[in-house]
Amino acid sequence: MHAHSPHGLAGPDRPPRRIPDAPGAVTGGRFNEFQRTMLQWSHLHPYNAVHVVKVNQPASPAIFEERIQDILASAGLGSLTIDEPRGTYQFQSTPPRGIPRQIEARAANPEDAIYREIERQLNEPFAFSGTFDPFRFFILPGGDESYLGVAYFHAIADADSIGRLLLEIAGACVDPHRAAPAGEELRPNSGLRAPLGNPWQGFRRALAAFQQYQKLRTSHRPPVCRFPDGRNEFRGVALSRAQTIIALNKAKIWNVTVNDLCLAALLLAVSPLTADRFGSARPNLSTACVVNLRGNLRPEERDQFGLCLGSFSITQEVPEGISLRELAGSVRDSTLEIKEKKLALGAALTFWSSRFMLRRMPLEKQRNFYRKSYPVWGSITNRRVDDLCATSGVTAATDYIRAVSAGPAMPFVISVTGIAGRLNLGISSKPNVMAAEEMTGVIDRFTAFLTHPEER
Repeated sequence: MHAHSPHGLAGPDRPPRRIPDAPGAVTGGRFNEFQRTMLQWSHLHPYNAVHVVKVNQPASPAIFEERIQDILASAGLGSLTIDEPRGTYQFQSTPPRGIPRQIEARAANPEDAIYREIERQLNEPFAFSGTFDPFRFFILPGGDESYLGVAYFHAIADADSIGRLLLEIAGACVDPHRAAPAGEELRPNSGLRAPLGNPWQGFRRALAAFQQYQKLRTSHRPPVCRFPDGRNEFRGVALSRAQTIIALNKAKIWNVTVNDLCLAALLLAVSPLTADRFGSARPNLSTACVVNLRGNLRPEERDQFGLCLGSFSITQEVPEGISLRELAGSVRDSTLEIKEKKLALGAALTFWSSRFMLRRMPLEKQRNFYRKSYPVWGSITNRRVDDLCATSGVTAATDYIRAVSAGPAMPFVISVTGIAGRLNLGISSKPNVMAAEEMTGVIDRFTAFLTHPEER
């Protein structure tokens, strides 16, 4: 047993914690189309994601490691073996034994150290060609508060699953009386695959995917990859409660969703970089959004560990002088149809076709394939974690940060995370496409569009 925490989280008065028996059977399944596309991206450069939760209590690195082992063993989330040609995976019954990385906060603001660690984790590849550990945990302990984080091979899980896993571990770290989890809600099964619907619905959704692709052909292309580098840069922007209220009020008054507002703000934020598109054959701009498809699963599958995502693209005219309000309304009209007809389910066709074309290209052409065929400037992924913290019983969670590799499909991704009445922006970008000063301008404009009381 590990040494006890100096902060009182473990000690003589703490009841012994039973380490669950590891499941006897290997758990596995078949990857869906989005996951197989992620595997293909991972051959170009690391395609990882990172979650960090901040708790308002001290946490011991030794106890953190112990709880990781307990919960991974209970859930059957051991080392992973991938058979890529067959599109299958298997979790081994023995949990990973990696020691959590301990981060030291050398700056006055510990978030700076966390941001640096997130960037490091995004850029460190997982050796997924054989049996490997698909999780890397890290901790920044403190006297009154601690940061607990996990980086993971993104093809195995979505934000829903990783959020439940990390909060279960965090709750076990800060609550010595918390019962050992049953593990069933975290246990992977046979793989998640959202249904396309009946043949007519499937045809309509496939047609919608093709129509989105046709619209993309009118969109101005992002810059070419200037050099072969898969590195991601990460920047975090923590909006204050007052700034978040401004953004939420804009969405409410304009009768748009926060996601619509973010998509419109993204389009306006990149428009100054595209002045040469006017009068060309590609005058429009496109952005993308990652969609949680778990609501389309059977109720007993919706909380299952795995990945069930889709995506859609929005192509808009963004004329000079258009207001954020007008553009957000136009985006809303597009997303309403996508949601009402569940057109994001047709993204599986897009993933399949892109994999089919990409694997037939030499490596030097793969890096710019999406720029030419899917000219999307950036993507939004949004997640509100308050309800998940409440259902997980982790009342100590006071902040949450997410990040995902930009991947080969677009220059940057903005991960929007809502917690405790605030929004956190985790921005990962590819410096071989967007220079640092250009990305700074995009982030500043995007944030201003969300938070400034008056339109700019």
